[in-house]
Amino acid sequence: MKGSKVFPAVIPTEKPIDLELSDAMRRMFDIWNPYEDRQNEFFSSFKYSEITNIGKEEGVSRRDPSKVIKVNGTYYVWYTRRQTEHPPVGPAKCTDDLPAYDWDHADVYYATSKDGFHWEEQGVAVTRAAKGEYGDRSVTTPDILVFNGKYYLYYQTYTGAFKSNTGDNCNVSMAWSHSPVGPWHRLDKPVIELGEVDEWDSCAIHDPYLLVYKDKIWMYYKGEPLNPNNKKIVRAQGVAIADHPEGPFVKSPLNPVLNSGHETGLYPFGEGIAAIISRDGPEKNTIQYASDGLNFEVKSHLSLPPLAPGPFCPDAFADDGDGQGISWGLCHTFTDGDCNYLLRFDCDLQRHIQRPQFKQTYNRFQEETFLQPMMKLDDETKNLIIQKASTHDRETVIKRDIT
Repeated sequence: MKGSKVFPAVIPTEKPIDLELSDAMRRMFDIWNPYEDRQNEFFSSFKYSEITNIGKEEGVSRRDPSKVIKVNGTYYVWYTRRQTEHPPVGPAKCTDDLPAYDWDHADVYYATSKDGFHWEEQGVAVTRAAKGEYGDRSVTTPDILVFNGKYYLYYQTYTGAFKSNTGDNCNVSMAWSHSPVGPWHRLDKPVIELGEVDEWDSCAIHDPYLLVYKDKIWMYYKGEPLNPNNKKIVRAQGVAIADHPEGPFVKSPLNPVLNSGHETGLYPFGEGIAAIISRDGPEKNTIQYASDGLNFEVKSHLSLPPLAPGPFCPDAFADDGDGQGISWGLCHTFTDGDCNYLLRFDCDLQRHIQRPQFKQTYNRFQEETFLQPMMKLDDETKNLIIQKASTHDRETVIKRDIT
C-alpha cells in the first residue's frame, strides 16, 4: 500500500512491531532466527570423503556404522559386513546360501584409525551364531555403549529364514567386553521386547542407538509393524530406557517420539538430544531437538544428509547436561552391485567450534546428481508420459472478457 513502511534490507535482530508482516516473515522471527541458517546451530551442510580399507571394495559390503569412539588416541567403529558368493536375491528366493538383503548373512566387524580418514579393518567382533541357535541368520547394524568401565555392542539379530510376507522380523541383542578390541561375550537373547501384534514396533526393532542421559541408558530405535503396508506407520522412532546395559529396557509411553527417519542418528546437545532425520517420513531431511529427549521439534532442513550416520560423539556417555554436538562421523552409500561401503562426513553441528564453510546454503548439484540412476526418468515411464500427454496435459487457460 502506498506510503506504508516496507521491510528493510538489513534484517532486524528482533521482530518489528511497526511493520505488517506476512505469516512467512513472522515464522522467521518466531520459529527460526532472523539470520536464517547462517546462525542456526542446528544447521549444517555436509561434505563427504572416501576412506581407506573399509571403503569401496569389490564383493564386500560394509554399512551401518556405529558411533565412533576414541580410546587412548585411537578411533574405533563397528559396522555390518557381508561377503557372500552371490548377491542378495530378495526374501522370496533366499536360502541358507543366498542372502535376501544386503544385511543378510552378515557379521559385525570393527576398524581402527588414528586420524579418522585412514582406517584398518581389525576383523570380526560378533559373528552369526551356529545354525539353529539364536542369531544364526545375521547380526547387523551395531552401536556402542561405554558404561561403568565396560564396552557394550548392541545389534539387530536375525534368527531362522527370512519370510517374504511378514516384514523384517528382527530384535536387538547385545555383547559386552572389557576392551574395545574384545573378546565379546554374547548375551544371546533380546534386550528389548517387540511390541504387541497390532503395535507400531511389533515386527522389528532396528538401529539401536545408545546414549547415557538423565542417569539412565537410553536406547533410541526404529520400529516396524507386522505386515507393513501403505496404511501402517513404518519409519518412526522410539526410545526405551534402562538402568543397566542388559535391560530391562522400558519403552516410553510417548513412542514413537519421532515420526520420520530411515536410520537413527542422535547426539547430546546442551541439556537435550538432537536427531538427524533422513530419507523417510513427513519430516525427513531435518535436524530436530528435544530438551527432554522425548518431545522433538524441527530446527533445520538439510540437503544430502548422511545415510546411517555414525557420528564421532565424545560426550555420548558423559551425561553432564552440556552436550557439545558433532563435527564428523562415518556413514554409508551404495553401489550398483547391491553392496554398500563406508564414507566419512564432516559438518558443523557443534557448539563451540565454528566452521563457516559448512553454513553455506547455496547448493548447486552437478549433472551427475540429477541424472544418476535413482533420479533419472526411466525410458518406460518416459514413453508412458508421452503417450498420456495428449489427454492429461490440458490447454493453457486464458481468462476471458478482460475489460
